[in-house]
Amino acid sequence: MSSNVKIIIVGAGVCGLLTAIQLERANMDYIIVEKARTLSPLGSALSLTSACSYILDQLGLLEEIQKKSKPCAKIDYLRDDLSKVGVMHAHDLMNRYGYSGLLITRPTLYDILLSRIPKEKIHWGKRMVSLRQDEHSVEIECEDNLENEGNAPKVTFKSDILIGADGAYSSVRRNLFQSMQDEGIELPKNDLAPLRFDSNCVIGVTDVLTEEEYPALKEKSGDFYVIIGKEKAIQVYLFTFAENRLGFNICGRMDKPEVHDEKDFLFTDWKPTAADELCEMVRHYKCPFGGTVGDLMDRTPKDRLSKVFLEDKYFSTWYHKRTVLMGDACHKHLPFGGQGANQAILDSVSLVNQLYGIPSNSLSDIGKSFKAHYDYRSPNAKEVFKNTSLVAAILGARGIISDMVRFIALGHLPDFINNAGMDGMNAERPYLCFLPPPPGKGSVPPKPQAVPVHYKGGPTVV
Repeated sequence: MSSNVKIIIVGAGVCGLLTAIQLERANMDYIIVEKARTLSPLGSALSLTSACSYILDQLGLLEEIQKKSKPCAKIDYLRDDLSKVGVMHAHDLMNRYGYSGLLITRPTLYDILLSRIPKEKIHWGKRMVSLRQDEHSVEIECEDNLENEGNAPKVTFKSDILIGADGAYSSVRRNLFQSMQDEGIELPKNDLAPLRFDSNCVIGVTDVLTEEEYPALKEKSGDFYVIIGKEKAIQVYLFTFAENRLGFNICGRMDKPEVHDEKDFLFTDWKPTAADELCEMVRHYKCPFGGTVGDLMDRTPKDRLSKVFLEDKYFSTWYHKRTVLMGDACHKHLPFGGQGANQAILDSVSLVNQLYGIPSNSLSDIGKSFKAHYDYRSPNAKEVFKNTSLVAAILGARGIISDMVRFIALGHLPDFINNAGMDGMNAERPYLCFLPPPPGKGSVPPKPQAVPVHYKGGPTVV
């Protein structure tokens, strides 16, 4: 079942690319508009949950992803002298949810997703600067950054639906909220509050290393360590990857949190960086893979070292008229729970299900799709947001009481409590209503899928 509705996706990140792949399978008309001139994904690890493997398997992506990733069996929490704080086991995910969790580099996942999208569907170097929407269409204006810098010509794109998958500093969100205010719509105060940054993070992926240097690379399962600094609110995350690379995230609390108005805060989510003070503070830390954390930094090319400011924010407003937000554009998670990309993936499946079979491009039909998507996804996204913030607080606090809390919370809770937490994280295991369902099953039943508002049939596409 095809549709005459035309869709623009702003943003070629994980959320935007996976949404495009699903629309491709649904035979729906779409394009992607991306501000970057070419795809150069920075960052380190993506930890994909069992819940996300359902859609990846259904789309025929999982086999290739598994070949280029490692299953994550556990997370070890260590002090900066490598003494043990606790361990959280994840070896039972296959039995409970049908799939294992996976560790993969962000660039590797991007390459896999990008290979499934026709090249002509992506418009690179187009930075969105404004939007207009009415009863008949939505139109965005972009600066064409492929042309002369400093005097970029404007180009326009017109469609029936606009999807904002353009990250935490979303141009779609900023312009949508401004247009709603211009219409006299009162937005929640929190949605309009400035972004507050109280942490930053340096992220990297090493060059290819030898198994003789780092024997952990021989292991079939991925090693995941979190080193908790004693003196400062610093955590170092370490990962093994399938390409014989090691990855690291160095996260630290800022002494003076910063507040920025989004209109004046126009950097991309990920920026190349030289080793800064945060790196120097942990360079001497022992590395559980051997040597020191500084050794890993020295084996990381500058173009794979990046810095990002960290903030978390949940937006109550996800859509208006013909425009809808997804992923970090409407719920920005701190990286400590590894949920940012996972929640964006779940958003994409929910939205495509509600758009499939839409009978017209009317505001009424589009509004029904957006509302059904929001009603299904927002409660879970909000709950995960709260849990991620709690994990950040547990890892970031210092002192005797905080040490005791971490000792109990990180690996010394009864199994039934740990299982309840994992069950909640993997409660939603959505897949597309118009494709044959994925084979994965588990002993823990998933939350029922939302019923599509427009399509009532079974699988129609093979």
